[in-house]
Amino acid sequence: MSEDAHIGVGAPAAAYRGFLFSDMRGFTAFAERHGNAAAAAMVDRFLEIARAAIARHDGAELKTEGDNIHAVFPSASSAVLCGLDIVEGAAELNAREPDRPLGLGVGIHAGEAVETAQGYIGRAVNIAARLCAVARPGEVLVSSTVKGITQASIAVGFIPRGKRRLKGIADPILVYAVSRDPNAKAPFELPGWLVDVGSAAGAVLALAAVVAMVGPLLFGNPVVEKPASSATAAPPPPTTQPVAMGPLQIGTYTSTTFQPAMTFTVGDPGWTAHRDTPELLGFIRDDDPLGSLYFARVQEVAQSPCGPPEGGEGSTGLAAADVVAQLEALTAYVEVTDKEDVQVGGLPAKQMDVTIADGAQAACGGLAGADVPLFVAGEDVLGASAGERFRLVSVSVGDDAVTIMLSLDWTETHSVQELEQLFALGERLLATVEF
Repeated sequence: MSEDAHIGVGAPAAAYRGFLFSDMRGFTAFAERHGNAAAAAMVDRFLEIARAAIARHDGAELKTEGDNIHAVFPSASSAVLCGLDIVEGAAELNAREPDRPLGLGVGIHAGEAVETAQGYIGRAVNIAARLCAVARPGEVLVSSTVKGITQASIAVGFIPRGKRRLKGIADPILVYAVSRDPNAKAPFELPGWLVDVGSAAGAVLALAAVVAMVGPLLFGNPVVEKPASSATAAPPPPTTQPVAMGPLQIGTYTSTTFQPAMTFTVGDPGWTAHRDTPELLGFIRDDDPLGSLYFARVQEVAQSPCGPPEGGEGSTGLAAADVVAQLEALTAYVEVTDKEDVQVGGLPAKQMDVTIADGAQAACGGLAGADVPLFVAGEDVLGASAGERFRLVSVSVGDDAVTIMLSLDWTETHSVQELEQLFALGERLLATVEF
């Protein structure tokens, strides 16, 4: 049966458009802290900035709901420029009123959607909304589709953010952050032991080390005469390489930014690195079973399923025991089972399985169906879906506490066997960790 037979004769034709979503970060926590009047005034400031930008770029406002606005544009380029205007307008407002900063995230995608009396309907709209949901404050996130359409048309730069699994979207999406700088790119980060070199002699050694690592990739391996020897040389130790965003080949890696510093060995194909910040080191699996593995320095445990707190950026993080205790205290919608003592990196750790109640967001109004926020790690919020079960490990590393979260991809329905398979894959990687 053809697709038209399902839709029906005379169904509205799909139109190719650019779609933009923008909303406020930490709005629920702001309202709790400053009151409804201040929150309403903040929403008015946000909408004033967003509507002015939408008008400048020939967009049309489709829907406003609380601290969220949705707009459509005749082209992807106009949507991107509008998104930049929105976050820049918020930055200018924050410079004038630093006591109550306005944090806005923007998500943009382009594609076909059907226009109805209730607005546009289609996958392109859904992807734009999901990109907005994962954008950081002040960040404009776009898909690789938008990058491909606009990079030759407008003078902006695209900074890779890796593949992201977006809620309700079957396939991982290549994501980019947009910058006004056409030459913007992800920074190349040297390992810490190279960055800390301070003397001229040390700088020479550091440069030599970089050449030793990168040279063979650029120029090939030089031919070197091996000395004659009757004895068989011992095999060289495995080379440890810094984590780079993208698929991880079989080998040993070290985090470049995450603290405490750690090394680990990837022994199974299918892992992809997509986050390495001081507070969060994150991997996703592109092979079955689809899922994710996060190492986080948790600054705050969310106390409500209806929205994340503003976060604890700058904090050194909660102690491992505090993370577990505060999570266990959320008995209204969190169940902790199968607690046991394990080791990670030779250090004692607590492992447990965590299940989010099916009705966790029953009282959250329009948020029902979104992720249930659990942990704040820097600018990131880790969460889970209602009804989801995941594995959590908490370990103290000196003065730091690391919370490890291993979960299946919640965009699909999985069996118990697939969950156990993911747990086994995660345990194999965790067994190689050294802090």
